[in-house]
Amino acid sequence: MACAPGGGAMTETLVETLDAASFDASTRFETSIDKDDLVYFLLNVGDGDTQLILLPETPGGHRHAVVVDCATTKKLPQLVAKLGGVGLLKEPPPGRPLFELVVATHPHQDHIGGMPEFLDKFGDQIGEFWEPGYFHTVAAYAEMMRVIEDLDSAGHSVRHSQPTAGYTRYIGHVQVMTLTPAISLRNRFDTYGIEINNSSIAMRLEFPASRVVQQSPDREFVRPRTQRLLLGADAQTVSWAHALTDFPELHPDESAAASALRVALGKDPLKADVFKVPHHLSKHGLSLELVEQIAPALSLVSSVAGGGKYNFPHTVSQQAIREALQAVSSGKIKRKADHELGIHYTSAKDSTNKALGTICVVISPTGKRSLWRFGDRPADMVDLNAARRWTTK
Repeated sequence: MACAPGGGAMTETLVETLDAASFDASTRFETSIDKDDLVYFLLNVGDGDTQLILLPETPGGHRHAVVVDCATTKKLPQLVAKLGGVGLLKEPPPGRPLFELVVATHPHQDHIGGMPEFLDKFGDQIGEFWEPGYFHTVAAYAEMMRVIEDLDSAGHSVRHSQPTAGYTRYIGHVQVMTLTPAISLRNRFDTYGIEINNSSIAMRLEFPASRVVQQSPDREFVRPRTQRLLLGADAQTVSWAHALTDFPELHPDESAAASALRVALGKDPLKADVFKVPHHLSKHGLSLELVEQIAPALSLVSSVAGGGKYNFPHTVSQQAIREALQAVSSGKIKRKADHELGIHYTSAKDSTNKALGTICVVISPTGKRSLWRFGDRPADMVDLNAARRWTTK
């Protein structure tokens, strides 16, 4: 929703227009990336999700990648090729996959429409594939599973998993943890006693990951300063209710159990620096309590600004996330503009009416973040040369 500076009346526009002068195109995107940075792309695909994560470089100077959903054909493969061309995705050493993990969060067309093509193209470079185990009748789902079987038959075996809440994978110094679906929801898939969006695999990435290390002669739990991304898929309120139970907010407590949980998970297990907002900010995708517990610095929304087939985002959820990030329910405080609250939309435009498009967040292990936009519309390919860095704090 567009807001005047310092807050203001609502207009007919669902997504604010950002000042073109707040973007800097003087620095080339690829030269700004440090080897220890984690790079997260939320592609502008209109109604749908396509996400690509470049992990920090290995000691050998190679990056591995994670893909979370692929809504359309062509756009993600072309971005991968361009990143390879500028040296951000080099060919991995023999025996190591380029894509350590590919996730199909749930079998809706707007999340897996391009997944069969992606798997066909890169199948022999994929280490592990996740999907929730919810069988669906759409053609893209059948084709996706066909490709996985064909890869196995061709000798390119891809580890195939159906994770539930708490499943944890380490990729180098990055921890990937599944937050949803809960096991109790997973057990309802076979009876279809669950809305398909609530089968979604929501996940949290943490880096550098906390872990136990041997520092002879003692073992020590090392908790570096971590950065977190929480990717909400299309999980809705039923699924998040389970997540809030499985990953509770931990209040100060000196009991042995609470201390052990704080060591293992940190004080706030759902807290994250960057939040890919679930279900395109639909009215069923989040609650105020969830956003308060996550307390994100950046909230990223993939939607088409009230158009498209589903008319996302929904006003009630926009107001809920704003209220969670800045409580003004008393009416005595003016609402800040969305960008001041860290809310950004793939569908936003700048003050010259230019599409802002794909969002990229570059996160350093020290906590520094930068946000870039690529100016593409949903049907356009991502042009790295068009990258502009957001300069407003």
